[in-house]
Amino acid sequence: MQTKYFRINKKEYCHITDDTIFIINSKEVARIPAEFELGEGWGIASVLNYILFAFLFVYTAASTSYYGLQFFKNPINYGAIFLLLISFIRIKNGVMSSRTPTIPRNKIKSVYFKTPRFSYPRLVIYFNGPEGKVLRKTIPILYKQEALPILKETGVLV
Repeated sequence: MQTKYFRINKKEYCHITDDTIFIINSKEVARIPAEFELGEGWGIASVLNYILFAFLFVYTAASTSYYGLQFFKNPINYGAIFLLLISFIRIKNGVMSSRTPTIPRNKIKSVYFKTPRFSYPRLVIYFNGPEGKVLRKTIPILYKQEALPILKETGVLV
């Protein structure tokens, strides 16, 4: 099978064919992984995010109800509110994201190439998942100069 590929990290490659985009750990394609081969189950990080969010939510709710406006006089409470916000954002991103290694190109709704200043560039793909949900797959890119020509040549990025 002829594919175009680029590295997403030291051990994995993103392969692009005419009808699928998939991630495997070799340059040569032995088999295309199933669309939802990886379970969308709970990982350790997501469980820790839920526990942290629950703990911080109970703390801030109990503290604000007990202390009232005096709650905001202690600076450590601003840290708790900030961490509560961060954990909420991480939980929201975890619910919207998908871990699937294979995305059929006919299910792709939109593709964005993001290049943050202090991080690696990444490809964000929005696609139709099971049950009609729109899911997001974020693919980190190790070398931008290697990936951009392939993405434009295959028509993933317009």
